[in-house]
Amino acid sequence: MANISRTLTTLVTAGLLTTMTMQAQASEKELLNVLLENGVISKGQYKALEKKYAKGNNTHVSTKGGIKAKSVDGKYKFQFGGRVMVDAGYSNEDVTSLESGTEFRRLRLFAKGKLHEDWGYKVQLDFSDNKVSIKDGYIKYIPLNLTMGNFKQPMSLEELTSSKYTTFMERSLPTVFAISRRMGVGIKRGGDNWSLAGSVYGGTAADAESGQEGYGFAGRASFAPIAEKTRVLHLGAAVSREEPLDDANSIRFRQRPEFHAASTRLVDTGTLTNVDNIQRYGVEAAAVMGPFSLQGEYLQASVNRSNGSDDVDFDGSYITASYFITGESRPYKAKKGTFGRVKPKSKSGAWEVAARYSNIDLNDGTVNGGEEDNWTLGLNWYVNPQVRIMANYIDVDVDKAGVSDNPNMFAVRAQIDF
Repeated sequence: MANISRTLTTLVTAGLLTTMTMQAQASEKELLNVLLENGVISKGQYKALEKKYAKGNNTHVSTKGGIKAKSVDGKYKFQFGGRVMVDAGYSNEDVTSLESGTEFRRLRLFAKGKLHEDWGYKVQLDFSDNKVSIKDGYIKYIPLNLTMGNFKQPMSLEELTSSKYTTFMERSLPTVFAISRRMGVGIKRGGDNWSLAGSVYGGTAADAESGQEGYGFAGRASFAPIAEKTRVLHLGAAVSREEPLDDANSIRFRQRPEFHAASTRLVDTGTLTNVDNIQRYGVEAAAVMGPFSLQGEYLQASVNRSNGSDDVDFDGSYITASYFITGESRPYKAKKGTFGRVKPKSKSGAWEVAARYSNIDLNDGTVNGGEEDNWTLGLNWYVNPQVRIMANYIDVDVDKAGVSDNPNMFAVRAQIDF
């Protein structure tokens, strides 16, 4: 806990020092405005001093939506920010005991920027669960959009869409097959209606596996025949192949019931041994028609094994429908093939209702990890672009080894990012 406190203090202090520097720079500009308004200087003198000020001040500072600074020539940039997500929820149990309660779902701070025009970086740490974990930590060569370090690998529309912008509090059941963050090298390209991404990766930044580390590669492509402000049609596909992460040659798939405070996994393959490689496939589609949107994916993991162990295939899918009562549309970023930040049309905020069906099947051959179907209803209030209040009701139906389990949960979240 002491290490967490020291790390958090260091990051917050860095942010405060940056803010103080920005305020000092901004005060010089404000002084010129006061002098002009009170008639102490003329408009001509104001313009001359403003020009001199701009020439002497090589940094442009902004605190809108976060702490940002950049040089006048654009070759250097810096941003300090984070996100706080506070959850509370209740589990109505059926057969299996499930947790209820409160938690910091995400408590993150980050620093990112650009150096010498061509080089970028990002470091993002998470402080939830009373521990420090590295989420993002990478160097980027901007001209090629080449990323080196720990970052999300290219698979799954829902996984690649930031948790700040997902429609529901938790991602759907089949995203357990997505790769998420790994140490690796990746490259991206994108245009007005398409995106391409590829990577070669190993383990995660927190891995402590012994022996030879496995490796994998992944690729994702998206195409949007319609990519307008309020109308979108998105199509995408992804594939990956990887070896086990260490000499144990094993893998395990398990998933929470789309409620993070309930840490018990209702579906679980257990540890699968004698694994040669894992192949993952994904197809995705989304449509935006004004305030209404649809999104769905199918994901599959094929586990190839040796020494007499049977190969097994697991899969899952989901479909989401949402509607903005207040008339907003989900913003689409074609160059990345993902969705972004909702900006309310009025000062009273934006309201969104949503429903999702998701399924995961971890049964195949001698593996009986169980099958789960979830129905989720959601209500989102976007107070402003940085603040959101969420409420989710999840109805769960699990069948594992002939035992039926039908719990349901209710959860709420308050989140802010900067």
